Amino acid sequence: MNSRRTIWVFVCVFSATGVTSGVKADFTFGEPVNLRTVIPAINPVHESISCLSSDGLEIYFMSDRPGGHGGFDLWVLKRDSIEDDWGLPENLGPNVNSSKTESGGSISSDGLTFYFWSNAPGGYGGADLYTTTRATRSDPWSEAVNLGPTVNGSAEDMGPVISHDGLELYFISWRSNGYGLADTYVTRRATTNDPWGEPENLGSAVNSPYQDLVFSISPDGLLLLLCDNVPELGTPPRPGGYGGNDMWMTRRASLSDPWQVPVNLGPKVNTATHELCPLISPDGSTLYFSTAQSGDYATWENWQVPILPIVDFNADGEVDVDDLRLLIENWGTDNTLYDIGPFAWGDGVVDIEDLKVFVTHWEKAIPAQSQDEQ
Repeated sequence: MNSRRTIWVFVCVFSATGVTSGVKADFTFGEPVNLRTVIPAINPVHESISCLSSDGLEIYFMSDRPGGHGGFDLWVLKRDSIEDDWGLPENLGPNVNSSKTESGGSISSDGLTFYFWSNAPGGYGGADLYTTTRATRSDPWSEAVNLGPTVNGSAEDMGPVISHDGLELYFISWRSNGYGLADTYVTRRATTNDPWGEPENLGSAVNSPYQDLVFSISPDGLLLLLCDNVPELGTPPRPGGYGGNDMWMTRRASLSDPWQVPVNLGPKVNTATHELCPLISPDGSTLYFSTAQSGDYATWENWQVPILPIVDFNADGEVDVDDLRLLIENWGTDNTLYDIGPFAWGDGVVDIEDLKVFVTHWEKAIPAQSQDEQ
């Protein structure tokens, strides 16, 4: 991506050995696929994904492509069904976009409320969080509204991420009471009809003296994906990574539990270059992210990679009836090793959801194992 991509734009699992134990099942990643081959309408020279709708029929992204309203705008790709191809990019229009920068979109689970940030004039700081709504999914977005001084401060507030239940809004802020240059905060509300409360810093377990930039929350609200740096700032990445920017994840045992210390997503997706903007798909099956070779983003690329549950429970190198027997023996328990469904990291109980996931991966493993035996 070109040098015009500044800090403003940014505020746009791992192997069994790398996962915090005792929370949910372990998982790993498949092979990354360049998004150019999957969604060619998204040009990595100008854009990367901000969010996906819960039904998988809309992809929102920020872009400085021609045809916008100035600076970086928010755009959308649509399709009629999961099996259909994506349509042409559509600008969200002047109710959302301005002559300044609009980025970091996050859409509610019902698809009717959209959160983003903008550095347009009239806010409370250098950049503020905004929201826009629509009556139905076929209606245009209404005029954007600033989230107000309870949420926005005098510093830059960027990168809103809305939870599936609509009761938590995570974001990045450079306000002065943090642990580093940029920290992750959350504002909460009792119901979707209530106003947002005072933002809370996620604390020293998650935030550090380095950059801690939130980008995505899992559909069940138990995984939070972070990036540890923005290369253009020249600040060092969080220790324990693989070089340059890395992607990290923090877990919590339930929606009422605190977030744990972030864990690196590992060398399958993190490399010696810069990895940024991690995003979990609405069904929890795919990780989207971006890479850059250097701070000027001349070699920016977008990727997707499958998130895979670990179903070889006895670690003998095969997925077979012995693993199925272990799953059945732990039926009804909260044994995290066998809790692999409905997402790759489970839902807290070993049940039919885990059996469905296991059978799917067992069926995929059978041809490969049969070939090895020949």
